[in-house]
Amino acid sequence: MCLLTPFNMLLRLLLIGLPLTSCSIPVVPAGTFTTNCHERHFWLSVKGSFLGSMVQFYIEDSTGVHFLSSQRAAECGYTVVLNHRGNLVFRASYLACYVENRGDTEFRVSVRFVNMQTDGSVNAYPFMLHCSLVGPWSLREIVCEENYMEVSVKWPIPIVSREGVKWLELQSQTLEERVKQLRTGQVIFYRPGDFDKTPRQIEDVKAIGYHITATDTRILLRSAYSSLLSYTIKEKNVQVEAVSAIIILQLEGTSPIPVEISVACAKTKAVVDGLYLLWSFPLALSPLVRGWFRTGAMRLGVDGRVLSDCEMRDRGYNVSLKDQTVNIRIPFDKEGAKIKSHVLKGQYAQSLSLEFFYMYHWDDAIWLHTQHRSFLLLRTPYMLRTPIVLNNTDPLTEMFSVTLGVFPADVSLQNITLGRDTMTWTEAKQHNIHLKQILFSNGSHAYELQVPFSHPMVTQRVISGHFRRQSLALTFDLVIFPEEEHFSYRTNVMFDQKEPALSAVLAGSCTERGVMVVLHYGSEDVQWELYVGDRRLDWELVQLGGYRLDGGDDHFSVEIPLYSPGIAYEDLNLKSMIVKVEVSAVNMVTLKAEHSLVQRCTFPVRDFLVCLPEGRILVVTDTTRSIPPTKPNSTTLLDTSCKPTATDSSRALFNFSLDSCGTTMTVEGNYLLYENEIRYSQKFLPKEDPLIHMDSPFRLTLQCRYPLNVTSALTLHPTANTTIKHPSLPQELRQGLNWTKPLSRGLRITKGLKGL
Repeated sequence: MCLLTPFNMLLRLLLIGLPLTSCSIPVVPAGTFTTNCHERHFWLSVKGSFLGSMVQFYIEDSTGVHFLSSQRAAECGYTVVLNHRGNLVFRASYLACYVENRGDTEFRVSVRFVNMQTDGSVNAYPFMLHCSLVGPWSLREIVCEENYMEVSVKWPIPIVSREGVKWLELQSQTLEERVKQLRTGQVIFYRPGDFDKTPRQIEDVKAIGYHITATDTRILLRSAYSSLLSYTIKEKNVQVEAVSAIIILQLEGTSPIPVEISVACAKTKAVVDGLYLLWSFPLALSPLVRGWFRTGAMRLGVDGRVLSDCEMRDRGYNVSLKDQTVNIRIPFDKEGAKIKSHVLKGQYAQSLSLEFFYMYHWDDAIWLHTQHRSFLLLRTPYMLRTPIVLNNTDPLTEMFSVTLGVFPADVSLQNITLGRDTMTWTEAKQHNIHLKQILFSNGSHAYELQVPFSHPMVTQRVISGHFRRQSLALTFDLVIFPEEEHFSYRTNVMFDQKEPALSAVLAGSCTERGVMVVLHYGSEDVQWELYVGDRRLDWELVQLGGYRLDGGDDHFSVEIPLYSPGIAYEDLNLKSMIVKVEVSAVNMVTLKAEHSLVQRCTFPVRDFLVCLPEGRILVVTDTTRSIPPTKPNSTTLLDTSCKPTATDSSRALFNFSLDSCGTTMTVEGNYLLYENEIRYSQKFLPKEDPLIHMDSPFRLTLQCRYPLNVTSALTLHPTANTTIKHPSLPQELRQGLNWTKPLSRGLRITKGLKGL
């Protein structure tokens, strides 16, 4: 059964009739039950964790055992509520039914608390509550409880006449005589401006829910809220419920004596005022004040305990009077207040509740002293609350430190999400993420999350020359108990870290097209010039080699195609070739090469022709593309003794020097042209028919061009059966141009390619 219901519904559920069975009293944990005396009331508290599926209260006196239904509780001065902490609170007025009253100074009541468990077992717990009066009774005392209103006035009775107020001395009467007079007396109920009412017999009004009785020193009226003869008015924009009544007593030898016995209670609700819970109360309630009015002291209490002025100041409570209205402000985060969480429109919300007591007294023309007490369980509506995120990141630890909170005890963190990775507490620990709960003295808590800058979900980018921004997208998944309502809070935390002066860095990588070289500038303001091998990177080299350039504020990159100057070939075979690029960065001020890089890459082998600088030629060609296909292992160079150094099912690899295998040399202008030919050894028919042969001839002409008297240049060309073609390269490259000649224009490498 859900116990968090409005009072009337709750009481109806709690106090439904069950047969009271006799059973042994089980042992209960210490602190389960708490009893005390406070403000003319017995108090009995039961821990919420101890409550079963249903509870009941019975009262025992000399006449028997009486079950408290919700209606009977209101008429007799008993209250049962779940307080803001989820505990069950039983309160009984000293002047309640079935209370043993000794001279209005000593009070006893026998209570049985019946707790029914979910398995159907019933346990009864008896209590004998005993309280003594603290402080004398006032002439008139009014109580506004959760479920009833009560007023008691003291003998002697004030009589109002033209001569003023006189007090009728009735001390000689016994209690039995007073009770008898009430039974035969009458009562008039009236409303403001309407006094023409027919008197009712007191015994008759008891039948409609009004409890009127006498004690040794007092006459009492009690009724539930919204009773048949009550009415509501507005006092300072606060709704007030009242019952105005005059009891007519007929004493022997006297005229009928009217006794004013009205009661009124403010029905105001608590509201949120910034960071405070605000409760307002009219200073003077018109149904209770006669003639002149003089206010007296006030007293506040929380959780059944009166607070001193010093405690109120320490807790930040504020009491003010404005336009004859008392305004009481209670901070959200102070002791005594209970915060309840809820998900409202998908967002986190809170309601503040407080078990509150308020008493003040006043004097007027008839009642020289009136005490007015209110017992309230204040609750605010649910208000959206944005959790607070504190970024306590310390750059020395290289770690984000984030605190989320503050939450009451009913909120629990289930998961966290970093970027796209969602993980539990255990999983977070396994990923080197520190997560802990921070507890505060008032029962609230927060969560601290620590994530290293090196975590994959931390993004980094340079926002200026000397600052790097670390960013982390966080999602906290939380749940509210016991309702198990889920909500999430998303945030993005950042930290800008000043970087030390970083020098430039050369980095290389392999691409499908060739070799990529990247110059990362670092934080130094330096202009650089790149050298590919011993060749300065300038526009002529870029255009001639088909280099691709790119850059930004923090880097410059150049992609060197596979078949272009700057590529050195370290190993060539039918399966792969290993190429090497050597790059250096020269400081244009000091003219020193401060950074260098050697990047090697492996590529699958295709058809090519390589003219090595040491005077050798390497060739890989596919001989099966002829018609009919030619067997690679049957091919030779001009010198038929020069066979392939390696073959597979379709290709042949030749490796020979410029002065071997029948290679010829001719001079063309300023170049030496070396030429050879790959042939297929044909099998001829008998000499009788020499013009007919079994195979078609296969020939592939090979050429390497070197500058006159220079053989230190390297060129590489793809090969074909009939010609050498590489449309992506300029004609000069396809003819073996020497790349060691001086170049005219260099590239000044600055941030953002400003020097290009």
